[in-house]
Amino acid sequence: MCIRVYVPSHAGPAIVSQPEPKSPDIGFMDRHHFLLRRLHSLSGIVPVGVFVIMHLFTNAQMMWGQDETGESTFQHEVDFIHATPALLFVEIALWGAIAFHAGLGVLYMTGIVPNVMKYRNLDNWRYTLQRVTAWVALVFIFVHIATLRWRWSMFGWFTPFYARVDAETGWTHGGEAMALPLTAYALQYSWLVVVFYAVGVLSVVFHWANGLWTAAITWGVTISKGAQRRWGFMCAGLGVALTAFFLAAMVGALKYDLDSDMTERQQKALDKVVPTWRGDAPDSSNE
Repeated sequence: MCIRVYVPSHAGPAIVSQPEPKSPDIGFMDRHHFLLRRLHSLSGIVPVGVFVIMHLFTNAQMMWGQDETGESTFQHEVDFIHATPALLFVEIALWGAIAFHAGLGVLYMTGIVPNVMKYRNLDNWRYTLQRVTAWVALVFIFVHIATLRWRWSMFGWFTPFYARVDAETGWTHGGEAMALPLTAYALQYSWLVVVFYAVGVLSVVFHWANGLWTAAITWGVTISKGAQRRWGFMCAGLGVALTAFFLAAMVGALKYDLDSDMTERQQKALDKVVPTWRGDAPDSSNE
């Protein structure tokens, strides 16, 4: 197409044609930047953030141990979750939100170069830590789910999770309460596992609490510096509470004695799903 430019009559009857300027090629991410940023922020709060709170609070119940029958508050909470109607659809929605938040986050983080050594202010450190903890959290969540939920054996690390296991048949849809023993076994597997979980969970907590603070700015809720400061205190308090939940869970799992705290039937059930949990190769007595 051409743009027709008319020259005044006193200059002569001339018409000059010029090519129409082309609009810049804008990609999908740039065209929908406003919407995608807010969906990314929202997905990190609901349902991912809500799930983090519920998950850490549920795990904190391990602190109370179990009774002489093997039942525990933690087991009760796990059974309640597994009995949730349409649990599969809830999990699909949760995993979809996590995949969307993580995938979009990776795109945003690609090409970012930290500059905290040049600009050493608190906001810049927070910005950088938000990106670093995102990568750590991504790796942690994958390994956490792969070893417990998907029950993969990774580099000899085999710590499957089942809520209940039948002591006689090994059937994993009923029987002895095994949520606490199997979680304790997973965390007591090696001191490296403890370090891995500490770094991973604390990264998740910081990423979510700090992300909650920035989300309020993104959505225009906290505009003034005073509002941002007050909301920052609330987010920090939430981060401290989630850290306390995590520490309670770790203490409960690490103080659990697999030899003396488990009932005889729980030990038989554990033999069925993890025959080598005693540190020895399985023998005929455990069949």
